[in-house]
Amino acid sequence: MIGPRREFGVVCILLCLSCAPRDPEPESLGPHEFSFPEKTFIAHALGGIEGRNYTNSVEALERSLARGARFFEVDLSFTADGDLVCFHTKHEKHLGIETPVTELSTAEFLSHRYDGLFTLMDLESLLQRLAPMPETYLITDCKHDFNACMEEVLLTAKSVDPHLVGRIIPQFYTVDQWLDVAQMEDVHGPFATVIFTLYRTEITDDNVVEVASGRSVPVITMSKKRFSQTLVSRLAAEGIDSMIHTVNKPDEIIRYVEKGARGVYSDRFFAWRPVRNAHDRRRAKENRPQ
Repeated sequence: MIGPRREFGVVCILLCLSCAPRDPEPESLGPHEFSFPEKTFIAHALGGIEGRNYTNSVEALERSLARGARFFEVDLSFTADGDLVCFHTKHEKHLGIETPVTELSTAEFLSHRYDGLFTLMDLESLLQRLAPMPETYLITDCKHDFNACMEEVLLTAKSVDPHLVGRIIPQFYTVDQWLDVAQMEDVHGPFATVIFTLYRTEITDDNVVEVASGRSVPVITMSKKRFSQTLVSRLAAEGIDSMIHTVNKPDEIIRYVEKGARGVYSDRFFAWRPVRNAHDRRRAKENRPQ
């Protein structure tokens, strides 16, 4: 799937991974100095815009930044050229096409607009926009092969600004992928932190705690459906933070935080005060005498 424009660079990285001298296979992830602050908000798919989610668009990014977002989750898909673009697979209908994004050239993809309104971008453009803002972090959601995606993320980040690697937060999806992340960090230096997201796995809560504690995984992300206060408490006892996705109602956000979640992924809210204000307004309206 990697196109000729990036092929040489990706091959070099893969050769580094396979040939570079290294210590014996690690037993866990290395330490990460960064940790999410309490009541963290992650802009899901770069945040919502005009009532639409999953646009991963320039306008969504700019609106989220203006509303105080610092942490951005982005959907990443490959084009036929082997470039990563900010796009959620199976949303091609929002571009007015039926062809999978993987069969489009990067130029053809960028020529479309999401719902005819919002500007699409590739990963390089996104990183160029975030590079001058050192307080921002990017959480990856790879829609294709995890290793190929993350190697392209690393290649692109280093081409924009090598310091960006330390502001990237990869999400991995299966029990064994922690080792892939550990090997990437061994070669390229540490990511800001690492997330094990549970939406593609059906392992038990016991397995989640075992993997996270045994491999020093700093953060677990779970869906609202998967949420369990018991699981969150067990992870917290091991020093592991829990994040919840995707939460857009103020009452739910407050409830998850009160039950121990470090924060949430959201399309609508990116700071605590607007959540609390919206919650208080709703309560005042409900309690108003009729």
